[in-house]
Amino acid sequence: MDLRQIRYFLTVAEERNITRAAERLHLSQPPLSRALMDLEEELGCTLIIRGKRHVTLTPEGLALKRRGEQLLALADITKTEIADVKNGISGTLYLGHVDSNGPSLAAEWISSFKKEYPNITYNLWCGTVDDLTYRMKSGLLELAITMTPLNTEQLDGITVYSDSWAAIIPGTHPLAKSKKQTVSLKDIADTDLIISSRHSREEEIRSWFVPTGKEPHFIVKTAHSSNASKLVEQNIGIAIFPASVAKNIPGDSNVVVKPITPNVNVDYVLSWDKEKMPSALASKFIEHVRNLYS
Repeated sequence: MDLRQIRYFLTVAEERNITRAAERLHLSQPPLSRALMDLEEELGCTLIIRGKRHVTLTPEGLALKRRGEQLLALADITKTEIADVKNGISGTLYLGHVDSNGPSLAAEWISSFKKEYPNITYNLWCGTVDDLTYRMKSGLLELAITMTPLNTEQLDGITVYSDSWAAIIPGTHPLAKSKKQTVSLKDIADTDLIISSRHSREEEIRSWFVPTGKEPHFIVKTAHSSNASKLVEQNIGIAIFPASVAKNIPGDSNVVVKPITPNVNVDYVLSWDKEKMPSALASKFIEHVRNLYS
C-alpha cells in the first residue's frame, strides 16, 4: 500500500464515481480500477461497492478513508519538515485552535509572523481541546491554541491570554432584559444550558453549581461558539462560554452576553506535544509568540 493508491482511493471516495475520479486524477479508468483492485487484494477486503451511478464505501472503506486522510496529511507535514531542514524557515505551519478567542489570537500571530516570514503558508484547524490534543499526538498538528486545564503529561505550552466565563442569553429572556450587568450561577441553575463538548469542561462547569444545590441540565454540547449563539437565538437555552466569544457574535443577533459571577478564569495556551521536538518553523513561531507576551 503506497500513498499513490491511497490518494486514488480517497479521490474515488470523494467523487463517489470512478469515471469522475479518473478525470480528476488525469487517468484513464482502467488503471484507476486496477489500482483499487490491487489495494483491495493487498488489504484482503472489499473497500467499495460499485453501483450503476456511484460507488458506496464499505465499513472497511470508511475506516481506510479516515486513516488515509491522516496518512496524506502526515506525508505533507513530513515534506514540510524536510524542506525546513534543507532550506531554512519555509513551508506550511499546521496550527490548531479552540473556538471563542482562538481565531482572533491565531489571526494576530499570523499577521505579525507574516511580516518576518512572508513565504510561510498556514493550515488551520478548529476543534475542542480534546480534538486538538489528539491531532497533536497523532502528528496532524504541530501547535494549537488550547485552554486550561492543560494536560501537562502530554502537552507543553505558554499562557497567552486570560478570559472569564459569560452567559449567552436569548434577547427575549428576563435575564437579558434585566438591568443587572452580570448573571449568577443561581440565576441560571434551573435553565437549559449549552456548553462545550469537551468532557473535562462539562465536569468543571457541573462543579460550579454544587454550592447552589442544583444539578445543571446540559441540553446541547457543541465545540463551536457560533453554533451556541445560533442555538441561543432560537431560545433553546443559555450558553456558557468564555467572555471573548462576544466578538464572534454578529451585531444583529438577538442575544445578550453577560459575565457570570462568581468569576472563574480560563487561560488560553499555545501548546505542543512535549514528547516531540518542534520543527524549525514551529520553533520560530513559538519564539515569536513568546516574545509578543514577554
